[in-house]
Amino acid sequence: MKTFFKWFKRIGLGLTALIILLLIAGFIFERVSRNDAEKITPDGNFAEVDNHQLHYYKKGSGGPTVVFETAFDPAGHLQWYHIQQQLPVSYTSFSYDRSGILWSERGQNPKSGEKIAEELHLLLEKSNVPKPYILVGHSFGGTLVRFFVNQYPQDVTGVILVDSQCPDDKKYLSPELFKMVNQGLPGGFLKFANTFGLARLMFKGMFPAEKQYKYQNSMMPTLLYKSADAVLEEQDHMSSIKKDAAKIKSFGTIPLLILTASDPKRYDSSIKDKELKLEMINAWNKMQKDFLLLSTDSKQILVPNSGHYINQDNPKAVEKVINDMVDKILHQK
Repeated sequence: MKTFFKWFKRIGLGLTALIILLLIAGFIFERVSRNDAEKITPDGNFAEVDNHQLHYYKKGSGGPTVVFETAFDPAGHLQWYHIQQQLPVSYTSFSYDRSGILWSERGQNPKSGEKIAEELHLLLEKSNVPKPYILVGHSFGGTLVRFFVNQYPQDVTGVILVDSQCPDDKKYLSPELFKMVNQGLPGGFLKFANTFGLARLMFKGMFPAEKQYKYQNSMMPTLLYKSADAVLEEQDHMSSIKKDAAKIKSFGTIPLLILTASDPKRYDSSIKDKELKLEMINAWNKMQKDFLLLSTDSKQILVPNSGHYINQDNPKAVEKVINDMVDKILHQK
């Protein structure tokens, strides 16, 4: 018996030593990787907003300016990069990294919907892109554009919601499903993983393995450490942001297009219970349809064979509605 405990103790000490060595190696690997990442030249430009630098990526010239707002996502402007490459340069397209995401500095402003909209408005002014703006918001980004429309309606000529999050989703979902879809990321674990080099391995291949996403797939694991804290901070404020956004119920007469994912299998990997999955599909469809009430000039477009990330699953659909709205705005002049 004593021999057993002796060997058990040795094995335990050996495993502990191995774990410590792996953590040290991971920590060193992360430090070296971050040092290398700091040498990468940003793909866009910077403007100072409220005493900190925000990064943006702009293509084209002339108005209107299509302004992309990203989801709850560490990839920032990279989620729109491939779409911007395909849009005509006869008008301006503009994506950016919210404060603390990728190349944008965190600054001191709180992570509230009002302040995020204010920072974006100042960034657009500082970057001298032409007005008016067409706002394109995916998921959480669709919630955030509500604040921009509410605060600067005179600058907005159109809104496109890409499978947008519904800020008052609680009234559409059962308590069980609401808790499931709003449980969020494990913040403590991700901070640990980000410190010891695990996060960059976990988020490798975040974009589809296609040629048009080669740049994003190379950048995302490399730059993830820059976004991690800000993304978790946005998660901490998600509930209050949604609560405030739910109070914004009208865009007036501003044209609104609603892109909705309609692949019936889009929740197969995330929701195993058949009844909950059916509830989620029906509830999401109802939320998306109710977005029509936001504007007196609204239209919903169902996107087949697409999951929540329509900008990746069917970028052509996003490009088409953007070009259609630009044409509509230009012909109104």
